[in-house]
Amino acid sequence: MKIISSTSARRPVMVAAIVAIALIAGCGSPDNGGAASGSARGYDGKTVTVAGMGVKANMGSAEIGAKARIERFNAEKEIPGLTIDYTKFVDDQANPATSLSEARRLVTSDKVFAIVGDVSQTNPVQYFAQQKVPYFGIGLEPSYCADKPSTDLWGFGYSGCLTPPNPEKLPNAFGLLRAYATEKTGKKSPSIALFSYDVEAGRITTKYGGTELAGAGFDVVFSKAMVPPPPVSDYTPYIQQLLKSDGGSAPDVIQCYLGPDCVQIYALLKAGGFKGLYAHSLWSDALVKPMAGSLTPIAWANPNDSTPAADRMRADVRAVKSDQAIDIGVISGYFSASMFIDALKAVAEKGKDKITPEAVREEASKMTFEIKGLVGPTHYPEASAVATGCRSVLESDGTQWQTVMKFTCLDNTFHNK
Repeated sequence: MKIISSTSARRPVMVAAIVAIALIAGCGSPDNGGAASGSARGYDGKTVTVAGMGVKANMGSAEIGAKARIERFNAEKEIPGLTIDYTKFVDDQANPATSLSEARRLVTSDKVFAIVGDVSQTNPVQYFAQQKVPYFGIGLEPSYCADKPSTDLWGFGYSGCLTPPNPEKLPNAFGLLRAYATEKTGKKSPSIALFSYDVEAGRITTKYGGTELAGAGFDVVFSKAMVPPPPVSDYTPYIQQLLKSDGGSAPDVIQCYLGPDCVQIYALLKAGGFKGLYAHSLWSDALVKPMAGSLTPIAWANPNDSTPAADRMRADVRAVKSDQAIDIGVISGYFSASMFIDALKAVAEKGKDKITPEAVREEASKMTFEIKGLVGPTHYPEASAVATGCRSVLESDGTQWQTVMKFTCLDNTFHNK
């Protein structure tokens, strides 16, 4: 079973340092990929060449999502006389050295214009910047982020900066969850316990998560990075702490910031008598049955709902692969390809001879991205420093993820203390 956390979960922030070390010896002068003087790498006047990158075992379906949006772009001639060639998805195995070598190959051999459907956790940031390669994706690592709104980045996430290393502000990512908890409990400030892995990234997660949850209106009674990285032989001590975290009683809500371990902990909490709300970030059809009754906030509208945008996305995906489920990989590829296309269109309006990677990056750095009713609006450059507060809340009924709080954008932010 392949499981990956949704974008509401924080990713490790130490990867930025690892990437930087790997790149010190890897950055040379910009390589135009063999393009003739005065022309753009990856663009010959008629075709723009792009590729995707990330861990194929977990999010390889990003390729399907990106192709789905790109094939519609080509079929409908959204920019007359121009097509996009999605050449490949490369597996970087979450390894900084592999990410750098694959990026070099894409630039020098495949002459890619941009990375589209980027789901890498180890992007070669310095190399992409030096070679002038914009990348569009889910934003799994800090290169999508700046301390303050900036137009200097080369990475653009469809929900903005998800993994800020030192944020001044945090989004209202849990306002809808708090509203739902209030509806269910009758309490204006329901009590909540959050927990994560006992690693550096987990401690950062609970710190920022506690600020976001308190800002949204929760009474945060427990916040601890306490579970060791997997494999874990015995969850009993952690279950006991959670069940007594609200003054000796169970809290109204428990928020799990782990990965797949959230599944087993949910089962153990229920076995221990927990009757409250259990929230996590494991949005996956593979988990509908074992996570029945649990909640997951996601940064887009429920793709299972019948809306014009969701219906169009499902049709686009079926046209590429008829049996492909809509998972977080597909979502990431489709949304980021849409974002790239919007930036490309903005440049093309000035003339197709103006199309360069630098020009697309410039447009992206100040654009507002939205698929109305499905994702966004994500306003750049503000989104380079803080993610959107756009969320929906889904609940598993054992067979499907049902929308319990409709997709809404909460614009207020909280200062990080």
